[in-house]
Amino acid sequence: MTRSRNVALGEFLRARRARVDPYDVGLPGAERRRVPGLRREELAQLAGVSPDYYARLEQGRQRTASPSVLDAIAVALRLGAEERSYLYDLAGVADGAVPSTPPRIVGRGVQRLIDVLGDTPVLVRGQFSEVIAINPAGAFLFCDFNRLAARERNGLRWMLLAPRAREAYGPGWESATAEMIGRLRLEAGRMPADPRVAELVEEFREQSELFRQIWEKQHVSAWLHDTKTLYHPAFGAMDFFTELITTHTAPGQTLVVMIPADPATFQAALHA
Repeated sequence: MTRSRNVALGEFLRARRARVDPYDVGLPGAERRRVPGLRREELAQLAGVSPDYYARLEQGRQRTASPSVLDAIAVALRLGAEERSYLYDLAGVADGAVPSTPPRIVGRGVQRLIDVLGDTPVLVRGQFSEVIAINPAGAFLFCDFNRLAARERNGLRWMLLAPRAREAYGPGWESATAEMIGRLRLEAGRMPADPRVAELVEEFREQSELFRQIWEKQHVSAWLHDTKTLYHPAFGAMDFFTELITTHTAPGQTLVVMIPADPATFQAALHA
């Protein structure tokens, strides 16, 4: 029976999980824990896999995993390059790519930055337009993604399907949506083997004629516009300057900061 298990892989995962500070991934209450590190189900959530699947890996009952799952686990465990390569060796998988899946929880360093920005609208974006978190000012402008089910927290899905998105972008909705579709194609080209790409494309093809049209045109875009005009149903048009911020503590995550061109007017609208 021992030969059918991957004991070394399980031992390595358990040891590295014990090293991750819960505060670093936005999980409070570390001082009340009996053992150091993350709980098994917390690590599974960060990596985007089921708790049962991850438990089988740690117990050695699951001998290996796909490269995308190993990438996600490596990032969630905050493994260095050598440790990540060792993880691949233990799983018997060729290590031919850089980590592709960012954690799905905002770490305390990123949260500090969001807090410092106060009432400036901020959202934390992952790959393929995933919205990892949004602050109250951002929810005022767009949508409170924090309250949505995990699979619905996708900015492109919201743009394509939510009536509020059309309202927020007004006459610029179609061109802005096309740019987001182009960014999805750009990111998909960098990680063509990631299963999330096929899932999103299939879903959006079924639900949106605009997506089908733009996707078939092979449109590619980084969507790096410095300014943006958004519309609120109660307060009308508001202009913003857009800044994108990345940090070394959260690889794969980008802070999208919307700086009001007229701060006083935006503050009045936000607090009305």
